[in-house]
Amino acid sequence: MRAMSDALEKRIDCLEAEVLRLQSQIYGIQSEVNRFLKRYLSACPACKKEFDLLVNHYSIGLFDNLVYVKCPHCNKSMPVVDQDDGTVAVVLE
Repeated sequence: MRAMSDALEKRIDCLEAEVLRLQSQIYGIQSEVNRFLKRYLSACPACKKEFDLLVNHYSIGLFDNLVYVKCPHCNKSMPVVDQDDGTVAVVLE
């Protein structure tokens, strides 16, 4: 009986260690996803509210090769530009 309980305790310890390892990996993945999603968040210069650039883009300018977004809160239209660090930002005038 003692051998069975020792085997169960060892198995539980192994499972707890595996759960902790997986939990650590999940936290890492969540932080990467959050970092990725924040690349496309911006604040409107007019109303100062944050919005998602990907959801709110509406046209691509052919002459100046710019993508335009419209603030979902105040409907201000503004162009979006690439930044050197791989993020995008609205042109603030």
